[in-house]
Amino acid sequence: MISMKKNPLIFITNDDGPDTKGLETLITIVREITNKYLVVIPKENRSGYGHSITITKPIRLNKISSNFYHCDGTPTDCVMIGIYEILKNKKPDLLISGINMGENLANDITYSGTVCAALEGGLRNIKSMALSKILPKNSSIDDWSSIDVYLKSIILSILNNKINKKHFFNVNFPNINHKKIIDIKITKLSNRKPMGKFLSKKDAKNIPYFWLTTDRYSPNIHEKDTDIWAIKNKFISISPLNTSMTEIKDLNFYKEQFDKNK
Repeated sequence: MISMKKNPLIFITNDDGPDTKGLETLITIVREITNKYLVVIPKENRSGYGHSITITKPIRLNKISSNFYHCDGTPTDCVMIGIYEILKNKKPDLLISGINMGENLANDITYSGTVCAALEGGLRNIKSMALSKILPKNSSIDDWSSIDVYLKSIILSILNNKINKKHFFNVNFPNINHKKIIDIKITKLSNRKPMGKFLSKKDAKNIPYFWLTTDRYSPNIHEKDTDIWAIKNKFISISPLNTSMTEIKDLNFYKEQFDKNK
């Protein structure tokens, strides 16, 4: 463990935009840790934008208060413009993306603006984490108590400990009362078949259009100690992720395959 810097600088972003319970809750908890924080979020909901950046139009940055900004770009744009233009390349002590209104589990993280904003922080060697909360199904209670009880200690743990370069974290909270939480579990990402289908309809001019719908989970059986398994078994899931996408283990195997064809 390393000693935590007093009054650390925490960068907050999300992909849900302003006026969400997730953002409000996160800011409240961050204020218990530090009074030095910066919020740069999309002006509107940018869920599903992944790690995309805006290059075909200018980006507008609107200052709402001394440490709160809206950006009309993507979550990754928010991280980039916040660091370049607001912090003037000063590196924050921690970047937190979320709290997303809905889970980001398994292969779905590649679509997630929330997770990819944390990825952008990891690429810059900033301690970074993505936070998501499972939404209630049907008429079940939307329970935030596990976040109220556990999130501050999770943030402090990442601030206080050495994190390897290029690593970042994907954290998911189940929608259950904190008294039912068994523990925090370090998990692997689960694998699941991509789900969802397109609804096909016609607009007022009788022109077809398509709307993608998604399901929360595939019916696959998920391995123990994976993120979906953990959530289903009343754990808070923390998945350490790596920004390096190179397949190291089988690198020589593929070199041999291509060498055979020379």
